Amino acid sequence: MGRIYGLVVLGALAIGMPAAAAVQTVKVNATFGQAPDNYTYDFGGGNSLTFTVVDPAFFATNPDGVSTAGNAQVGSLGPFFGNGPTSYFTNRGGSIGPETPFFYNSYATPAAIPFSIVDGLVPFRFDLGQGYQYGYADVGGSLVHGFRFDTTPGVNVALAAIPEPASWAMMLAGFGIVGAASRRRRVVAA
Repeated sequence: MGRIYGLVVLGALAIGMPAAAAVQTVKVNATFGQAPDNYTYDFGGGNSLTFTVVDPAFFATNPDGVSTAGNAQVGSLGPFFGNGPTSYFTNRGGSIGPETPFFYNSYATPAAIPFSIVDGLVPFRFDLGQGYQYGYADVGGSLVHGFRFDTTPGVNVALAAIPEPASWAMMLAGFGIVGAASRRRRVVAA
């Protein structure tokens, strides 16, 4: 009888809980170059991000640029760092949202993304009339891998921590050692 009451209470709690936010992941894997060979992603309502190559030099560390349209904005570290877009390395972890300490700026012309020669995450936000929705673009080396954003306004989007190859190698070596140790036969003294 106690189990039935427990299930009823759990069911009532589940009904009363708000629905989980819907995170949208869009895989793109599109290359882009110098204008007019850009890549534009439209979030709707005239809000878009456009990626282009701004420095085609062979040794350029900031070759990629981003511009915005509508009320879409890109995260920046602020005036002290030049008000340009910022980017995270992909294995950072954490989240992007209203509490993330960014200044969000619009760029009518392409602004260089720091260290975009390697893969990084560019934070952004846009408003479809119900409040800002937050997300990030996975960009690097003139390739847009994809976008991840929440369809519920004002909600954080988690950055998935991706282990580096050395971490994977150490983990697999550890599993191998544990497996070898568990298979090893112990000598029993007579």
